Amino acid sequence: MGYTIPQNWNDEAMEYVNRLTDKINVGWDGENYYLSEWNTQFLGRLKDKMIAPSFKYEAFLDNEDIIATIEGYELDVEKFWFALLYIYDITMDFGINAADASKTDYDILVEIEDYLENHPQAVLYLSDDKEIRKSYRYETNSPVILQNLRRFVRQELDKYQEPPQLKVWTEDILQRNYTESLGAAQQQVLMYKLFKVLFDLLGLPDLRAKKGETVSYSKMLLISRIIYFCRLTTNESFTVDSSSLKGILKQYGNFNFNQRHPKTYAGGLILPKEEGE
Repeated sequence: MGYTIPQNWNDEAMEYVNRLTDKINVGWDGENYYLSEWNTQFLGRLKDKMIAPSFKYEAFLDNEDIIATIEGYELDVEKFWFALLYIYDITMDFGINAADASKTDYDILVEIEDYLENHPQAVLYLSDDKEIRKSYRYETNSPVILQNLRRFVRQELDKYQEPPQLKVWTEDILQRNYTESLGAAQQQVLMYKLFKVLFDLLGLPDLRAKKGETVSYSKMLLISRIIYFCRLTTNESFTVDSSSLKGILKQYGNFNFNQRHPKTYAGGLILPKEEGE
């Protein structure tokens, strides 16, 4: 038993994917806003078999707890499957080997110039080790090198007539450092937030189980079970109640995923802030 990959982005099976796309990403070409292409990127990756999670469609259909909740809310199981794959792919793209886009090139240049100005005896370190252990670093306080660094920074800053109002990065994406990965807990938070946006878009009400029903209508427990199903955790308590997920959200819920710069789903993730953030 398998599933048929939609042929086009406007295929009916892509409904949940398309609705989520329009909410979480707005394209920008430097001058104008345009419709996001994340849904077509996702579809292309499906067709090229670039999305290969360890969980299978058959296992999804066999997961009685998840399917019962989906059907209880009268959601389309096939559309939900594609939305699950989409959210999983975004989570992995933002969570593994992405770049930190919290600072623009301009911001970094200003920080370097300020530091050099206030630290005339500064030493330049080069290292491939995050902790900069001595055996893995090169250091120099050569006046020639540091003076040329100051000159380069000033030349780059002079290209800006005034501080940019919008975030500006170098056009060459190869200069991005795609090495930063999020911990499992932060990946769980991102998956939770994406599903929460989807559920809000679909207008899922707050339902309660009728007398004699065993299905759970807890949307948070549904997401918790999906997180376990997608193997973002091995903690089986995620399948029983949502307390573990709530604890993760309390500790990591304020992380700003909008400042991540991934390889595939580029252009900016837009997640609404939760109350209290």
